[in-house]
Amino acid sequence: MSYTLKRQDKTYVDISLAFEPNPVTKDLTIIKNERAIHNSLKNIILIKPSEVPFNHDFGSTVTDYLFDVIDLGTAGLLKMEIDRAVRFNEPRVNLRSVEVDPRPDQNEFMVTIRYNIVGSETIFTVDEVLRPTR
Repeated sequence: MSYTLKRQDKTYVDISLAFEPNPVTKDLTIIKNERAIHNSLKNIILIKPSEVPFNHDFGSTVTDYLFDVIDLGTAGLLKMEIDRAVRFNEPRVNLRSVEVDPRPDQNEFMVTIRYNIVGSETIFTVDEVLRPTR
């Protein structure tokens, strides 16, 4: 007689920030697992500290670097800040790597974040283009 043990992965659920109701149930739309974490990582990167009420440490100073010279030096500072912000603000992930590629001709940085969800071995990738908007 043999037994097979399976570990059930933990499910992470967030509310969609679009606040659009589900067409069938009329409840707020929920997002799960990697999509929820992907949105969380994007918010961590783009929200400045002190913009979230009652949580002044949430966010990063990434947007402060977007108006600097687009070169490897600024890319290195962005990489360190994204790494710090994700490790500090998102306990649901094990951060594997952060890569920042400067693209001076397009006036942008290409950011690639590789992570796995705590308790899972699957590695996910988030690609985000950062460019100055104001």
